[in-house]
Amino acid sequence: MNLFNVGIDVGGTHVSCALVNRDTGKLLPESLQVADIDSNGSATQILDVLAGILAKLPTASGNIAGIGIAMPGPFDYIRGISKITGVNKFDRIFGLHLRQFIRGHIPVEYPITFINDASAYACGEYVAGAAKGSTRSIVLTFGTGFGSTFLLDGEILPGGAEGVPEGGFLYNIPYGDSIADDSFATRWFVGEWQKRTGHSISDVKEIADLARTGNQTASDIFNRFADNLAEFIAPWIERFRPDRIVLGGNISKAADLFFDRLVWGIGSNPLFRVSELWDEAPIIGAALSVPAEPNNDTPLRKTEQYLAPAKTAPTPEGVYDIYPGFPIGSGQIMPGAEALADWLAEYPRVVIEGYTGVFWDKLIASIDRQLRKQNKRVRWFHVDAALLPEADIKHLIQPSLGDPDDIFGKITDKKLSDWFDSEKLRQLQPDPGADINILVGAGSSLAGWDAPLVYVDVPKNELQFRMRAHAVTNLGMETYADDRQMYKQSYFVDWRVLNQHKCGLLPRIDLIVDEQRPDAYLSMSGENLRRGLAAMGRNFFRVRPWFEPGAWGGQWMKAHFTGLNTEVTNLAWSFELMVLENGLMFESDGYRLEVSFDFLMYQSHREVLGDGAARFGYEFPIRFDFLDTFDGGNLSVQCHPRPDYIKEQFGMPFTQDETYYILDCEEDADVYLGFQEGVDAADFHHQLIRSQTENVALDVARYVQKFKAEKHALYLIPNGTIHASGKNNLVLEISSAPYIFTFKMYDWLRLDLDGRPRPINIEHGMRNVYFDRQGDRIQREFISKPYVLAETDGYVLEHLPTHPDHFYDIHRYSFHEQIAVETTNKCHVWMLVEGKSVWVETEDGMKQRFNFAETFVIPAAAKAYTITNESNGRVLMVKAFLKD
Repeated sequence: MNLFNVGIDVGGTHVSCALVNRDTGKLLPESLQVADIDSNGSATQILDVLAGILAKLPTASGNIAGIGIAMPGPFDYIRGISKITGVNKFDRIFGLHLRQFIRGHIPVEYPITFINDASAYACGEYVAGAAKGSTRSIVLTFGTGFGSTFLLDGEILPGGAEGVPEGGFLYNIPYGDSIADDSFATRWFVGEWQKRTGHSISDVKEIADLARTGNQTASDIFNRFADNLAEFIAPWIERFRPDRIVLGGNISKAADLFFDRLVWGIGSNPLFRVSELWDEAPIIGAALSVPAEPNNDTPLRKTEQYLAPAKTAPTPEGVYDIYPGFPIGSGQIMPGAEALADWLAEYPRVVIEGYTGVFWDKLIASIDRQLRKQNKRVRWFHVDAALLPEADIKHLIQPSLGDPDDIFGKITDKKLSDWFDSEKLRQLQPDPGADINILVGAGSSLAGWDAPLVYVDVPKNELQFRMRAHAVTNLGMETYADDRQMYKQSYFVDWRVLNQHKCGLLPRIDLIVDEQRPDAYLSMSGENLRRGLAAMGRNFFRVRPWFEPGAWGGQWMKAHFTGLNTEVTNLAWSFELMVLENGLMFESDGYRLEVSFDFLMYQSHREVLGDGAARFGYEFPIRFDFLDTFDGGNLSVQCHPRPDYIKEQFGMPFTQDETYYILDCEEDADVYLGFQEGVDAADFHHQLIRSQTENVALDVARYVQKFKAEKHALYLIPNGTIHASGKNNLVLEISSAPYIFTFKMYDWLRLDLDGRPRPINIEHGMRNVYFDRQGDRIQREFISKPYVLAETDGYVLEHLPTHPDHFYDIHRYSFHEQIAVETTNKCHVWMLVEGKSVWVETEDGMKQRFNFAETFVIPAAAKAYTITNESNGRVLMVKAFLKD
């Protein structure tokens, strides 16, 4: 059975469509359809022509393998989004998601590819026309626009290849007072005729007909065209050295009027030819751009951890819950794309904002499918069409990224609007002929549409899993970076910019969507989102933790926490409470809708932080996480930046001051902390460099003290202190929040789990470590000495003093039945470190169970609350809070 691809050529005056044999490249003549199109018409007029063409596709769809579409540029050929603007055609579909429109008008989900019209023309001519058999060829097309394609053995060469202009095209190369597109397209001929005669004329064919009948003005125009083209193209011929140059497009049908003069003007001898296929060339080239075997197996996430279920129940007493939900009442969360579509169908236009990393095309396809069932004429526009060129964005953010070999950057001071061309944002206009116009993408609210606002959120863990799979890119980037560089740009640039933007949108959000499950969206109203956040800010909350393997990783969490993938090699850490990384789950009827933790801080930071809000603003200052080295390895020998250094170098307002609370340990477990008495800084520095450059093991104990780890002991690690956890510990790390600023100075010569060396930051570390923290001073000042603050028949309250550099303090409670606590306008961060579970009840009357090893927060605005022991026997709980 012959297999055919559909080839569609969308030109400035007509659309052509035909079946092309996939094996032979031959066009099936009886399948050819041609329809006139007004490229300056409305979006509906343009799309109706395309819909009419698509409706005439052969009904024997079993013979069709895919659809290829030739489109003029600029255009997002990967995603199928029009970027055409300012070239006097197709302005009304600027930003339109053309792939989704076409998908909605074909009976089968064929693979759909887009290709530049000039490139499609060139490929068609190479397969069966004037470029056939060439090695190095340039195919030039002249029509409503000026197209160019550089081929090597039939393969389209990318921009920047040897002899090829940046971008791969010549149309935007400066020429005369403008660019080449203004000198070698129909509008130049029409304008030149008007200038010379004072009369208007409709197209080039009329001028050509006049030239052939002896009209000198018309002949002079073609002579001028030949001279200009020879002058413009000669340097590119010299650079690329083609063995074939093919002239195509409608203007080239008048080649008899300029061909000889052009060849003479070049003064070299490349083999010029005129198109043989003409209008069939782009149809053939487009059809053959569809891959024979589309790759549908690209992973969407790279991790061994499970995707969070859309619906789950709380764990039983004493069992750590990896999907904690905050109750907001029944019927508040809507599951599925159908519910989203029903909500959107109520409005003539909608803006769907969101975070980087959202699978926009999947979201669009899912909702569009449901809206089409309601017979809605939908126009999807994507704000990415208004982004600045990638090169401009890279220049914009370069000061924040610094040296590409350094894992650290500096917090950006940019705003999301800096990523966009403001004029192009204004050109994103709804189509009056549609039932619903929807503008999507991060930054879509900047276009100024008067419309309801939907916000699509994706948890940071899933975002990072998608980044590692190269399923998403950084903000404004079309190309993928190394996953470490992607994270660096995200941390220092993307997340900061998008979070600032999201903060301003929160009061306006009409609908919030949790997008982490592309086949099971969850949504709820913006009113319920804000109401739920307000309730959290007065009562309690627990963020959704997430877990990662690592080079030192252990086995404790795998053995003690249910619901995790225990087939992973290890689990190195759990992100228990980090404002930039964690999410909050709202629960209704068992559904778990997750939003980012920062939403709570944007709405209720004063309620959450109380008297700490003035200093920390939207930043939640205290971090809890687990470091698991059970049956694993030592952490790297490291330190954290001093306050002035982190501010000046990285733009962070406060630094990373840590403590290690030993939740569990084996008998042989140690903690590395502080220098040995009399350590020589220069020798230490020299040996670190030698270890790094010569791959020689460092005798760590010669330089760094090692203390036996004791369960429930607290080790103090203010900034600038050399430290590491030894193996066979489960460390509850209680610290301040800037968590990535760890200067690894020695890492035991090991590789990361991906087989790459872990980044070592010897020079950063040497500029920050305090060498006077050594000898007996460490035992006296850097290992907390608990003492009793209060003791009754019901409880014992201990103070675990932190270092003077720490801005937070730690209390520990031991009790059998119940304690009553007042916040005194401070935020309290708790963990049950011994026992099964407790119940917390707030002054508002809300009640929640928290289990062993779960981190939970009581906001300052809760004022007073009780904690009731649900375990048999005594429980032990630690509480972290800001110092006065």
